[in-house]
Amino acid sequence: MVYQIFLGIIGGLLSVQLSQAQDLIKDQPAQKNALEALNHIYSWEFDQAREKITLLKPKYANHPAYYLLKALVLHWKYIPLEKSHPQYATYGQLLDRCTQLAEARLKKDKNELEGLFFKLMPNGLRALAEVETGSLRRAVGYGRKAYGAVKRGFKLKHQFSEFYFSTGLYRYYAKQFPQSRPIIKPFMIFFPAGSKAKGLQNLQMATQKALFTRQEAWVFLGDIYLRYESNLYQASLAFGQLLQQFPNNPFFALKYAECLVHLGRYYEAQNYFVKFQKLSPPMYQIGWRVLQGIIAERLQKDLDLAKKQYAEALNIKGFDQRYSRDFRALAKAGLARITAAKNATNARKVAKALYKQARKHTEYEWLKKQIKQALKNLK
Repeated sequence: MVYQIFLGIIGGLLSVQLSQAQDLIKDQPAQKNALEALNHIYSWEFDQAREKITLLKPKYANHPAYYLLKALVLHWKYIPLEKSHPQYATYGQLLDRCTQLAEARLKKDKNELEGLFFKLMPNGLRALAEVETGSLRRAVGYGRKAYGAVKRGFKLKHQFSEFYFSTGLYRYYAKQFPQSRPIIKPFMIFFPAGSKAKGLQNLQMATQKALFTRQEAWVFLGDIYLRYESNLYQASLAFGQLLQQFPNNPFFALKYAECLVHLGRYYEAQNYFVKFQKLSPPMYQIGWRVLQGIIAERLQKDLDLAKKQYAEALNIKGFDQRYSRDFRALAKAGLARITAAKNATNARKVAKALYKQARKHTEYEWLKKQIKQALKNLK
């Protein structure tokens, strides 16, 4: 879910003139290479991204940005990159090296911005990954390491607009995570309270004022509107904005198509399937079949085809916990609707079970409300 965090901050760090500790921020060719590497990553041009990152090595092999950029190539190429993936060990080593170099900088100057940012980013990535996989104690450990840097950013956002992004993320998810994952609540005593309203406000400010974290703010706003705020139109605007700028990014295409399907814009959505339907990761294969199933059910009124698509989606093995869970929940809810329509006692029982499974596995608040009403109607 919250999984693309802090990508755009790198570019901000490379250009911000608040710190004078490293030649990188004054090295225009290096800045250009790093920012172009980021754009290649978003554009799914990983070989080109690596070429740009390699150009940094002669002068900046001991700078944390070099290792974080290399990690982010893996992060996006194998999205969603989970612990079970063969590349995760390499990814973790790169993040660890980034942290080590950042901490070395902070030993010389505890207020040095590059050190703060590059300590924040890998620990933030790790914390959110641990939350997604249920390793809460490890998540808290990484979160506490990252929080000091995030907190300092609260006071700097008016001075440096990129901080609107990190501030918005913390404010929103510090409130949302305990609601969507109640088991986290006891751990939140270590952190100040969040505010969804302030979080959204800061993320919106980032889309307007930030330069390098603007796209990341759109990513998270899209996810938040889709999952928690039940504002499918705003979610579609966010992912549509991203896809317009990075048309070769299949993840953006998948999320935009999903929003269009939920909005009933079925023919529009189908235009984007070609961008991801042949990709092998389960997230794309499950997502494509579920979206096809919804279209078959609601537009074509072909319940047999819809049932087939939903069943195929659920039979795909090796699915991830970050994105495929919600698609699987949509498939189970779809099967429940089709089954409940038979209006037989046994069918109603099966439908109830499917609805409850879907409710358990989704974070889509609007889907939970639909399921609640459907279960009420089946009583």
